[in-house]
Amino acid sequence: MSTQLSASNIFPEDYRGRLTEGITYDYRNNTLLWVDIILGEVHRISLDDLNKHEVLKWNEQGESIGFVALTKDLDTVLVCGKSGLAYGKFKANTLEYFFKYPLTEVEQKRLRSNDGIIDPWGNLWIGLMNDFHVTAKEGEVKPEGKLLRITPDLKVDVMIENTKISNGLAFCSKGTKLYWTDSLNYTIWKFDYDHETNTLSNKVPFLETKKVYTDVESPEPDGMVRTTNGEVYTAVFSTSTVLHVDKEGQVIEKIHVPAERCTCVTIGGQDGDHLFINTANLKLDDFDAKIDPTDFFGDLGGFLFKYKSDHNLKGIKKNFWGGDV
Repeated sequence: MSTQLSASNIFPEDYRGRLTEGITYDYRNNTLLWVDIILGEVHRISLDDLNKHEVLKWNEQGESIGFVALTKDLDTVLVCGKSGLAYGKFKANTLEYFFKYPLTEVEQKRLRSNDGIIDPWGNLWIGLMNDFHVTAKEGEVKPEGKLLRITPDLKVDVMIENTKISNGLAFCSKGTKLYWTDSLNYTIWKFDYDHETNTLSNKVPFLETKKVYTDVESPEPDGMVRTTNGEVYTAVFSTSTVLHVDKEGQVIEKIHVPAERCTCVTIGGQDGDHLFINTANLKLDDFDAKIDPTDFFGDLGGFLFKYKSDHNLKGIKKNFWGGDV
């Protein structure tokens, strides 16, 4: 099955970013949130009133934002910056660190936050990877990253080491299965997870994108979302598609997007029937390039896209960060 999106699916029409990521839906107030990693921005827009588009932004040079998560407070979000965790408060328009990752001095310079998830117990799982200035200088992403689990009382465990690009994550509803995206190995892995002992085991490939995109040089699985019946939607970078697979990892549908670099996807809307997609601009590495939100020709990277299904997509509601805010 194949579904084709077009410029008519751009949402909202007046916004275009550089490297949009981490899209998430808050059912409590019918809002959509996402980040622009490179610009260091958190966005929140009301689906009831598109004029209510709020933006939080780092002012410090060299900052970035890899992931944003919901908290128990509607006004406050958990933000994963370059070097640690911050709280973003929309009414006060503030972004302030409250915890720095326990890294060596070298790691602090070379790593940044990428994608993450809040598990059913309120813990944060966050992937770290080489920062932009490192890959620009060295021409590659090195296996220096890691996947961290951070509890609400800020205890840190390294769950997976020596990663290149730790990306999209998902838990099953009970939290006993973890899906982890290993982008540069073109694989989404599935693990058994024991919360009581905090251990991962029985690692098996759930989806290998090289086997699906045999004619694409680097079909990198990126941000993802899982449904209550075990299906997965994953953005696949450099393929202009979101891939929809069943609980066994078999392809159900390819959703074609008029942007080569699809980065993340989520399910939302009050009826649970919308798919929202992040993309990245082709000029994301050219900091002098102007990203034009009025240009609807050619590659449409940097825009967000909305696809309405004819049925509820059975998305799993996002968990809240368990820390005090």
